[in-house]
Amino acid sequence: MMHLSAIFVAGGLAWLGGNIGKLSHRLIAGAIMAAALIGLAIPLFDASSYPQRWVSLGPLKLYIAPVVLPSLIAVCAISVSTSGSATLAAFAAVFVAILLLALQPDASQALGLLMAALVVLVQQRLALMRACVAVIPLVLATLWAFSRPDPLTPVPHVEEVFALTLRHSFLAGAITIASALALLVGLWIHALKGADWLVAIAVYYAALFVCSTAGMTPAPLLGYGAGPVLGFGLMVGLRRMLARP
Repeated sequence: MMHLSAIFVAGGLAWLGGNIGKLSHRLIAGAIMAAALIGLAIPLFDASSYPQRWVSLGPLKLYIAPVVLPSLIAVCAISVSTSGSATLAAFAAVFVAILLLALQPDASQALGLLMAALVVLVQQRLALMRACVAVIPLVLATLWAFSRPDPLTPVPHVEEVFALTLRHSFLAGAITIASALALLVGLWIHALKGADWLVAIAVYYAALFVCSTAGMTPAPLLGYGAGPVLGFGLMVGLRRMLARP
């Protein structure tokens, strides 16, 4: 019931993004960057559990990183193409986000965010020196995230859905793998229609799918959990909002 509710909420967020009044892109970007960083920081104040990746909502615990990161990637990718100051703010936000993920620790989400940032750098064709200044801190922060021990044990229906379905039958496994590929291809097709920042989103999800095969993180939108579903809905709503004339 919780997962089904998350799907309906995500659909509502996607619908809302396409019907809300048009706002300034700069205002949207600033608000989402701030909200994402605050959201990532909140679990660090919960000393009752380790790792610190969840926000408590009554009896529920919401995995916050997959809720906020797709929208953070989107606004940062869009901001990089606007002005120098916006580019600096975007990469500063990504760097702070990776540091917060390392503290939790959540290496898989840090890697996904790093890979998305690299895609944006390639798309913007920044000068070599500027690209190095942006990339080196992000890489070091991600390596720090991987150096920290993660005591979580993978759960078959969350992190290991590919192995779980393949153990059930070859057909079930093939359908699961095809579903993951369909998500990535669908994002790529929409990117070709004008929203090139969706390539960064696709690479972010691809990195998480790869990490999930090692049992390091939930398989986004395939494994059980409300966070990735809500994050996808938020991102789709943002996509529709920014596409409004």
